[in-house]
Amino acid sequence: MFAKYLSSLSLLALALSLPYQALGHAIITPALGVSGTPARSDVTKPSSASPCGSGVNVASALAGSTAVQATANAFAVTVTNFNGGKDGSTEITSSSVDPSGTGASFTGGSATITKNGVAAPATTGSVQVAATLPSGTTCTGGNDGASCLVSFTTAGGFGNCVLVSQGGAAAGGASAAAGAAAANGTTTDAAAATAAAKKQKNKGKGTKAAKGAAGARLARSLKIRAELGEAFEKKRSWVWAA
Repeated sequence: MFAKYLSSLSLLALALSLPYQALGHAIITPALGVSGTPARSDVTKPSSASPCGSGVNVASALAGSTAVQATANAFAVTVTNFNGGKDGSTEITSSSVDPSGTGASFTGGSATITKNGVAAPATTGSVQVAATLPSGTTCTGGNDGASCLVSFTTAGGFGNCVLVSQGGAAAGGASAAAGAAAANGTTTDAAAATAAAKKQKNKGKGTKAAKGAAGARLARSLKIRAELGEAFEKKRSWVWAA
């Protein structure tokens, strides 16, 4: 009788533990509202009513959340699973984009997955998943005013939202353009200075050559005058002698 009682308690404990384990098998990071290393307890299940997961307050979670940077709308996230098998799937099967970054309007289409996770991984761990925002997407939310919210769901039904920023790429492009302009300006200034120096040098050479030519002409003129004066003196001496 006592053994049967213990067996019943064991079955009850097992039954109670199963829902807890099912609470979280995979999370996509950097997850909205999660700081530091993600834990099983951070995992949520998105739904049409709560795209970022049940119980997630998007407005309050935005301030302390980190965004991934998108380059030409391409970005990458990390999927970490806490169980093997399909429940711990790292494969993204659906997504939706909220260009406003507020969590109020996931009407921006779906992200295109260009590198996916594993449908039923044998072990736990983390994988990189690459995705691209829909063409023509303009993100206007987040802490930088240039972020979208993307809701991801895995094959196991778990998932969450991730902030994706277009701001870093734009700023980087602006910085690169400014740098190129500055470099071009520096090169132009250097070229102008070199040309001016060369011109001045050539002018100096021209002036020196001109002075040399003038000196030669003067020397020839003086020589001619001396020869004429000498000839005149000789002629005069002949006249007096006659």
